[in-house]
Amino acid sequence: MVVATEPPALARIDGLDVARALAFAGMLLAHYTRPIPGRGDPAWLASVVNVANGRAAPLFCVLLGLGAGILSRGGTRNWVLVRRGVVLFAIGIAVWPYIDEVYLILPHYGVLLALLPIARLVPTRGLLPLAGAAFAVPAAIVALVDDHGLRATPQPDSYGELFEGTYLVRELSWGGGYPLVGWAGFALVGLWCSRQDLRRRSTVIGLLAGGVVVTALQPVLNVAFEGLDGNTANPDARGWSAFLDTSAHSNMTAWYVSSSATAVAVIALCLLVVPRARTILTPVRDLGRMALTAYLGHLWLGVAVVFDWRHDELPTLDTQLGVAALTLCGFVLGAFAWSRVFPRGPLEAVVRTVAR
Repeated sequence: MVVATEPPALARIDGLDVARALAFAGMLLAHYTRPIPGRGDPAWLASVVNVANGRAAPLFCVLLGLGAGILSRGGTRNWVLVRRGVVLFAIGIAVWPYIDEVYLILPHYGVLLALLPIARLVPTRGLLPLAGAAFAVPAAIVALVDDHGLRATPQPDSYGELFEGTYLVRELSWGGGYPLVGWAGFALVGLWCSRQDLRRRSTVIGLLAGGVVVTALQPVLNVAFEGLDGNTANPDARGWSAFLDTSAHSNMTAWYVSSSATAVAVIALCLLVVPRARTILTPVRDLGRMALTAYLGHLWLGVAVVFDWRHDELPTLDTQLGVAALTLCGFVLGAFAWSRVFPRGPLEAVVRTVAR
């Protein structure tokens, strides 16, 4: 969802746009569906929703670091990234009080983009260790501090609450849905990927293999987590076993590592497949190029229609998934039609104009 022009010396990588579209699809699915335990919904459908819920946002953030790194290597100046991060942050702040049913990632995303020029100063060999440190900090604090407050800050329902005292800083850095203390690691993983030779097939296959192997360790980590004290009724009493918690958005080390590995595998797979199926995947690629517009569009549609489900009786999970699928198809077709006339999405054009 990095909104930026492409340097003339660097050809756009369509696979990244398709990966960005997949991240949007996963986020739409996570926001528009909610399994209800004990209602009898098919287990495999609930598993689909759980995967989307735990993998979509990390994929967005890994793509943020990857896209920003590629743009920088192609000649985009640091101040361009900073200004665009500030604009994305401002858009997020403007809509935040109206989006209280789901965690809004856009303000956090803007902050990460604005800070990435600092991360560019880190040598390539230091990026993954730094990401690992970011992934470890939340689990260490949870294990050591009783009243840690991780993800404990409520969503803002007014601008007054948003700008009251230290609320915004606490929400962004630690207490909100995407605590930047840990989520910065995703952007660092993406930045590391941007410094690999993604034009070489062997490099991309290596990233795919590495991502799949690390992701495949999740069941082992789950067994280890449950075998310790991870199944305690009080999550704050888990102690050091918290490091092994791979549940979606646990913000623990194992989940950070597993979801970032999944993101790298998805990106690598897209880089391998898209060049061989470019014509078929053109509408999906177009959606990825309009991810900011689509992201805010699906939130508006959710507030206007879909999120009311959560205040009434939720439809069956297959109905929820059907609505999500039809909505996604609408966004794909809309992006394809728009791209036949205009070079970039409406909000992407605004950001480019304001933060050139």
